[in-house]
Amino acid sequence: MTILSDHALADARTAADGAAPVAASDFTARVAARTLKVGIIGLGYTGLPLALGFATAGFRVTGVDVDAAKVTAVNCGESYLPDLTDVELQDVAQQLTAVTDPASLRDADAVVICVPTPVTEDQAADLGYVDAALESLLPHLRAGSLVVLQSTVPTGTTAGLARVIEERTGLVPGRDLHLAMAPERVDPANTNGWTLLNTPKLVGGVSAECTRRAVLLFEQICRTVVPVSSPAVAELSKVYENTFRLVNIALSLEFSDLCRELDLPVREVIDAAATKPFGFLPHYPGPGVGGECIPVDPLFLAQQARAEGVALELVERAHRKISDRPGQVVGRVAELLAQRGGELAGAKVLLVGASYKPGVADLRNAPALDVIRILREQGAEVSYLDPMVPELAVDGAPVPVASWTGETLAAQDCVVLVTAHGRIAADPLWAVAPLVLDTRNELAPAGNVEVL
Repeated sequence: MTILSDHALADARTAADGAAPVAASDFTARVAARTLKVGIIGLGYTGLPLALGFATAGFRVTGVDVDAAKVTAVNCGESYLPDLTDVELQDVAQQLTAVTDPASLRDADAVVICVPTPVTEDQAADLGYVDAALESLLPHLRAGSLVVLQSTVPTGTTAGLARVIEERTGLVPGRDLHLAMAPERVDPANTNGWTLLNTPKLVGGVSAECTRRAVLLFEQICRTVVPVSSPAVAELSKVYENTFRLVNIALSLEFSDLCRELDLPVREVIDAAATKPFGFLPHYPGPGVGGECIPVDPLFLAQQARAEGVALELVERAHRKISDRPGQVVGRVAELLAQRGGELAGAKVLLVGASYKPGVADLRNAPALDVIRILREQGAEVSYLDPMVPELAVDGAPVPVASWTGETLAAQDCVVLVTAHGRIAADPLWAVAPLVLDTRNELAPAGNVEVL
């Protein structure tokens, strides 16, 4: 994190010295009257829905993002997320403003940080975006402000932010201003009705008053807000949620391998088990796991465990199982081609679906990217089609876009279903392809269809 200039630091101290703290009763009254001004740093998959939620609830919201294209889109009422419509943004145009200049947060009473937290090449938590967000906010903090970290982070990150705020501005979180952790639980393109409104929200502040204010704020847009005893509990709870999914998805991959050897349909078996109304939560196999949560967050847990001398062998093995899955997809393609007298080098392979899940255009950590990379390394001629992803490049090299036609499918040596958008899994054109590898176990059984 870079050091604030003398001028910026003076601004922060002036704000701290010159602005009277917002009293508890005043904060409550301003929330009720919708006169509290809310700032959002980061207008991505978690930040923009949050900004829309507060704006819809009647608050004046300023969203800050370094991506000028996103800022322009928001101000023009144009959504770039699958869960939000243009109309929804246009309806709150008077309440929601997007900017690239964080100085606009000077008047914000509450600021929520919603930036990504990826991993580094050595699989450690990369808090660069969080640090940059705080850096941009520091000159504009004032006494009485509420700052909420929503990004998924390793345990202890919020406490670290508190130390930086105190050291750099002289404002003590829990005394002069209010700091809390409220991890996001957004599921893009969720098809089961879970939204910002009805998904329970965890909140942990550095003091009881910090927690109270953050809970009160989020109660305006979430039906259920669950206070916890500390920011660390909130941080670790979110990481554990996704680690739970990682381990169970890895189990589903191993179970899928077994079902293939037993010649049993894995989805039917899992669906049958899921009829038990308690003690079981179905997870389904696929070509790997993408997005910014499941492939990433458990690494935060493993990293901290190693630092504490604790071996999370189950978690680390589950991560390896999922990380190896794209290579297993390519190995299965090579095996099926060999059974038919062919080989991977020079084979025409079409990937159907590139984004990491149906209904979104998100390519972050998408398994398809690794599948394409490994196929190319082994000499295959790769193309793809995905209605959500009009163009695609892997390692800087463009991937040819194919069309969903009988002629195209018939010309392939192998068609690989990676992500099934819409109703494509039910399309009769699959029958035209000479060989299909179904990595999701979603296609109807057929003579040309093999499972991963």
